[in-house]
Amino acid sequence: GLLCVSVVSALTVVTVGMLPFIGLIIPNLISRQLGDNLRVTLPVTALLGGVFVLGCDILARVVRHPYEVPVGTIFGVLGTLAFLWLIYARPRNA
Repeated sequence: GLLCVSVVSALTVVTVGMLPFIGLIIPNLISRQLGDNLRVTLPVTALLGGVFVLGCDILARVVRHPYEVPVGTIFGVLGTLAFLWLIYARPRNA
């Protein structure tokens, strides 16, 4: 299962690009914290997806002040760490 999820995620990122990786990370983080009630999680997911991209953009502009780091690089590093946490962390109710 772990290999299948990793390969599908890698193919999605390679094919479409880094920013659609938000659709893999943010909804899974939200559903892990708030449950699977779509009425509650959909607005929170939309808000936190935008906040995460904005935070990555600000961080990309600040990391090397006179220059800009591509936002996809910052997002890739933070998204990979979050994705690894999602894979290896145990669910709360287990």
